Amino acid sequence: MKSCLLLLAAQFDGRILLSLDEVCDAIGIQKQTAYNRLSSGSFPIPMRKEGRNLVGDIRDVADYLDEQRAVARADYQRQKLALATT
Repeated sequence: MKSCLLLLAAQFDGRILLSLDEVCDAIGIQKQTAYNRLSSGSFPIPMRKEGRNLVGDIRDVADYLDEQRAVARADYQRQKLALATT
């Protein structure tokens, strides 16, 4: 199991669906930025309408955060290797 899913589940009381506000808090962006990215089709989390609210699956949020961590670690390792060879 990925590490972010456990942390998010604890933070959001084990709920599967998160509101747009909660998704924004979890991934660290402003709500207006989320609306802009949803409109342009570039929001990284699949969202759907449920009644009047937009909701996203906690597993998709966890996958996104885990991917971001993997990218950051790879960049760090690349920079570390570049510094070691100079």
